[in-house]
Amino acid sequence: MKKIFAGCLALLLVTGCAQPKQEDNKTVTTIKDITVAFLPNEQSGGISTVDQMLIDEIKNALGTDVNVTGIVCDDYSAVTEAMLTGTAQIAWESGATFAATKMEDDAIIPLVTYGEDGDVTKASYPAYIATSTANKADFEGKTKEQMYEQLLNKSFSFVSATSTSGRLVPTTSLYLMFGPEGNGKVSNKSQVFEKTDKDGGLFSEIQFGGNHPGSVQLIVEKKVYAGAFCCKYGEDYKNDLYIIDEVAVPNGPLWVNSDYITPEMQEKIITHFTSLTPENSVPNFFDDENGFFFESDAAGKNRFIAIPDGFYDFVFAMYKD
Repeated sequence: MKKIFAGCLALLLVTGCAQPKQEDNKTVTTIKDITVAFLPNEQSGGISTVDQMLIDEIKNALGTDVNVTGIVCDDYSAVTEAMLTGTAQIAWESGATFAATKMEDDAIIPLVTYGEDGDVTKASYPAYIATSTANKADFEGKTKEQMYEQLLNKSFSFVSATSTSGRLVPTTSLYLMFGPEGNGKVSNKSQVFEKTDKDGGLFSEIQFGGNHPGSVQLIVEKKVYAGAFCCKYGEDYKNDLYIIDEVAVPNGPLWVNSDYITPEMQEKIITHFTSLTPENSVPNFFDDENGFFFESDAAGKNRFIAIPDGFYDFVFAMYKD
């Protein structure tokens, strides 16, 4: 899992927890109604049971004087828009979406992430580049460089333009191999995920699955030669997928717009979430099958962690050419 970026991730996991931040002389709007932004649930398309669990715990953190509700955004960019405009004030979706939003407005603050047993060195998840097992013979016995070379001039699927593990990570992996620090085939990252080989890119065709299951489907149905996805979204198709590369990605944060969520509220959220256990959380929050962390290995062992300084430097760096 920790192949390309494991060293970088280890360097970033330093001690010292993130504290609530507020710019000097900055006015913070006091609000009683708070909205949490989510992506569509793959089963219901609306606020899911696990989304509601998070909403309920935010309510528990902030007290009865605050009303907390959720909205479902169409995609990652819609989450960014909601957070920048104040339509939503809290979000959970995607480390990349957090980073992209913060780069537009420094009022965006990450509060907590999570890791097995509350261990910050385990606060990561796997991102994959894979192909169909029908293409397995193209990769067996080859070095990583040779396997990456095999992808050239073939079709490839990313998850979405703002997905951390489904676009930023594979783009960066490919850029390290084929960019200026590699063999120089491309000169900037946009050539990796925006341009085909006819326009100076790497692939004959680029598709976006829209979400991780969508990218997996494109791969297993052989609509693309290879593609990216994360976590356990390929678990049901493990006999149909051949993993080419695997990278550890920092887990996403619970993040807020500090123009609306005051330092006091931020502190309450951090304190509450880092104190959560199966005994004091809403029912089933830590349940391995149906809980909030159901997508993770050893989901019931996950605990929230106050974010160390520099934890998302890894993600911010992926935005740079």
